[in-house]
Amino acid sequence: MSQETYELKAEARERVGKGSARELRRNGLIPAVIYGDKQAPISIALSTNEVTKRIHAGSFMTTVATNAGGG
Repeated sequence: MSQETYELKAEARERVGKGSARELRRNGLIPAVIYGDKQAPISIALSTNEVTKRIHAGSFMTTVATNAGGG
């Protein structure tokens, strides 16, 4: 199995809930939450196009490394 690492740009989001998630989807973003490793959950938004490209390219894994500093 390949050990390639891909980077997906994510935006931190302040608003959570059904209404804000629907608004993100209308704007071409995927609402998501990063949690685990005994850290507080982080609400983010990912580009639908970027995620779709990675999934259809094959070998898409669910293990994620984060850069909480943004950028």
